[in-house]
Amino acid sequence: MKIFLRIFLLIATCILNATSFSQQVEEFSLVREAAVALNPAMVGCRGFVAGTGVFRKQFTNIDRSPYTAYLSMEGQLEEKNVGIGASFIHDQTGPTGRTGGTISAAYQFNLGKKRDLLSLATEHERFNNDQTHMLCIGISVSVFQYRLNGSELHPETQGDPTLYTNNSFKVFPDASFGIYYQWRNKLYTGISVPQVVGLNLDYQGKDGLAKIKRIQHLNFLIGGRIPIIENKFSIDPVGALRWVNNAPPQADIGLRFTLLNSFWVGVNYRTVKSVIFEAGFEIKNRYKLCYAYDLQASKFRQDIGSTHEILLAIRFSRKTFKEDRWLSGPRF
Repeated sequence: MKIFLRIFLLIATCILNATSFSQQVEEFSLVREAAVALNPAMVGCRGFVAGTGVFRKQFTNIDRSPYTAYLSMEGQLEEKNVGIGASFIHDQTGPTGRTGGTISAAYQFNLGKKRDLLSLATEHERFNNDQTHMLCIGISVSVFQYRLNGSELHPETQGDPTLYTNNSFKVFPDASFGIYYQWRNKLYTGISVPQVVGLNLDYQGKDGLAKIKRIQHLNFLIGGRIPIIENKFSIDPVGALRWVNNAPPQADIGLRFTLLNSFWVGVNYRTVKSVIFEAGFEIKNRYKLCYAYDLQASKFRQDIGSTHEILLAIRFSRKTFKEDRWLSGPRF
């Protein structure tokens, strides 16, 4: 636990000194539950089949503000150390947007000693193949339709003859790579690179040319669980970091307070100078509902409004033990 705290404090120091940047890859406020959208190594790592739906609406005071809809299904092949998943996303940001699907696969290396079922049931825990340590490596392949509505562009100089005003779309493939590590229910960490291929988009119209350069992102996640009263109350820290070459990073740091492994509230600070409040609950170890509210903390941009995000997850496979739960992290 001391090692975990030192790692978390180091990441927190880096996060608190980070600033924001604009992104091409979707972001989520529920960084734990939605982590699988950014790291293909996490598909199937929980050892059961689950579906997740997320809807995110940003900057509600702005007309036609950005929104994201995300659906996924992922799970582990029975008696295999292989996770597979598929997802669909629709993301709209003003005049630009993208819609597409992704297929992901991950291989799980079990590194710890295998524990007996009696010990597993007694500890009220469920690990993939009953191991104490697990390392996952995953890849994903995507196909996206990228859209550009030139009529919604508002330049400083009106009537520019080189201004692109067409409405166009292009279809491009891409890929992502990720690594994920889990140590019992105490620590999880992952790193991933979306948009590995990074093909650039050139929209040629009769009255101009528009170019969108797609670049690789680096996403890092670390979190865990600090039990205060065993199976009744815990504190769950989390840190997330996004980095792009030649741009300042964006980061999150937060805490979640979990009661009876079924109810939780939390708060995160994001370096775009916003504070994220979140809450959620789990019903019968089958349904999970989470909500996040982003409050703009910057005095310069409070006029853009708040951001809302809601997530619903459903577990389809049966439980191994009566006490088996999702808990509050991306893995457990």
